[in-house]
Amino acid sequence: MGAQKFRKRMAKLKIVFLSIALCWSLPLQAYDIDELVKILIEKNENNSAFKYDDQIDDISLDNADKIFIPEIDYSYSFSNTTSSTTSTSTINSNTNTISATVNLYNGGFSQLNLIATQTRNQALDFLRQYQKELLIKELINGYNTLQGLVLKKNNQQKNLNFYERKVQEAEILFQANRITKTDLLDFQNELISAESLLLDYDRQIDNLMLQVNKLLDMELEDEDVDFKRVIEIPDQLVEKKLFSELMNSSYGQYLTYIEQTYIPELEMNKKDLKPSVDLSYSLSDSDKFSSSVDHRRSSSLSLTLSVPLYDGYKDENNFDIQKYEYQKKLLTHKDLKKDLLNTYLKVLE
Repeated sequence: MGAQKFRKRMAKLKIVFLSIALCWSLPLQAYDIDELVKILIEKNENNSAFKYDDQIDDISLDNADKIFIPEIDYSYSFSNTTSSTTSTSTINSNTNTISATVNLYNGGFSQLNLIATQTRNQALDFLRQYQKELLIKELINGYNTLQGLVLKKNNQQKNLNFYERKVQEAEILFQANRITKTDLLDFQNELISAESLLLDYDRQIDNLMLQVNKLLDMELEDEDVDFKRVIEIPDQLVEKKLFSELMNSSYGQYLTYIEQTYIPELEMNKKDLKPSVDLSYSLSDSDKFSSSVDHRRSSSLSLTLSVPLYDGYKDENNFDIQKYEYQKKLLTHKDLKKDLLNTYLKVLE
């Protein structure tokens, strides 16, 4: 009875040790491709340059939307004035001034800047959406490539085990003079080739995992990823599309909106060629204005018209340069649309 209880206790301990060893050998969490994509999306939204680009765009729009908002300034000055005639007098004066200036007209620059900023922000939103889609595509492509490499590595490991056994058998046969030295070397060379190929697969997997970890900002090994999932591509992604449908994609929408910024940006460059009108108001208070005036408060309201007359045609020449830049943008934009179509057609081939 004692021996039987001892054997049962040892069997239970053996199961416990095997369970512990199995837990240590398996990764705590094996990520599938869906989980990796979710991690990438969350990273792009909360911990990437995309987040700060969105915030920069919001601030830029807020600045552009401040049309007819006055600029208010405060200044303080202290003066020590000494005058000498028949007698010498010294006056210390403290002056506080507050002023406000609002632009009433600047050739339509402010309105054009608001339109261009709003449209540019829409374009950049679509561009960032497209860039995020590219990162997800890169992750999925990397997963598919890793999936194939892991399968090849596992098969190659089996081949390596096979050649190791063949070499062991060949060494026994060689010792028994059943095969020649050349035959033994052939088996050994096949083993070396199998080891080299396995190392090559390991190297490719490690390099790809570095790229995946860079995308996800994580430190994963290939053992931490579940490569059993087979990704099915929806039929609508491989169906042939019209060019108009391509322009409805995120990158196509970017091209559409960014083109709408070209005219406002060109017109904004006329600012230095057009008159401007500013309204200003200032209020100043001095505690000692002069020897005869102790306290003085003054205010002024002014309307200023500035008209550019002549600067050696520099402003006109600068605007001509911008017109040529505008024509270059149109040509580049046309090429970008062609590139979009050509890239899509190459994918279908």
